[in-house]
Amino acid sequence: MQLHSMEAAERFINENQLAVLFISSPGCSVCEALLPRIRELAASQPDVQLGYTDASEVQEVVGRFMAFGAPTILVFAEGKEQFREGRFVRLEDFAEKLKKIISLIK
Repeated sequence: MQLHSMEAAERFINENQLAVLFISSPGCSVCEALLPRIRELAASQPDVQLGYTDASEVQEVVGRFMAFGAPTILVFAEGKEQFREGRFVRLEDFAEKLKKIISLIK
């Protein structure tokens, strides 16, 4: 789900028990390569909802979430940040951390 405002991002985080927020920026080749893989991972986990936003479109996300590099991936459980990954993300490690959070909220 693409989020086009700070309000939409906040609502997404607060309305989903387990929310993954992917923050990208234009021209970020890592973002372009990683987002489809994160989408696949989220789709394979029924408890996980994925939202993504472009930091150049919604500039408030940079300050609000301290996302000073791209990509920044934040994982929220029940509205609270659980962990974050930035720039170079090892997908296997991210998936393991996500599975641990899922097991804790069930």
